[in-house]
Amino acid sequence: MSELALPPRKLLSWLLNPYVQIGISAVLTCAAELLLKKGAVSAQQIPWLPEWFGASAMTSGWTWIGIVAYIGSFISWLRVLRFVPLNIAYSLVNVAQVLVPLGAALILDEHVSHWRWAGIALVLAGVCSLIDVAAEMEGKP
Repeated sequence: MSELALPPRKLLSWLLNPYVQIGISAVLTCAAELLLKKGAVSAQQIPWLPEWFGASAMTSGWTWIGIVAYIGSFISWLRVLRFVPLNIAYSLVNVAQVLVPLGAALILDEHVSHWRWAGIALVLAGVCSLIDVAAEMEGKP
């Protein structure tokens, strides 16, 4: 067994940590958004549905995988809400605001403007400033 591998009990304990769950929720939200976009653009138009309705995206497997990712994110988020104050949890999960444009640029080959990257940097700076607050709260009873 690798020295870096955690025993199953420690791994489960680590995965169930509410702050790890915030990260899992953010990553699953990002994955869901990217998958839904892929599903929306790859689906064939259903002739009897108005195009603006968007329901034809439900015919794409990408859309359904995105829905499953959203459900996973929702389950992680419910775990977080049991243990972390909402004002901290909600602020930290906003790292998804960084992950989605990054994923859109890298995976979907979408253009993200310099102004958008500047805004993303500000959001990331705010999230990083909250990590200290969360760590302080974790240490207090």
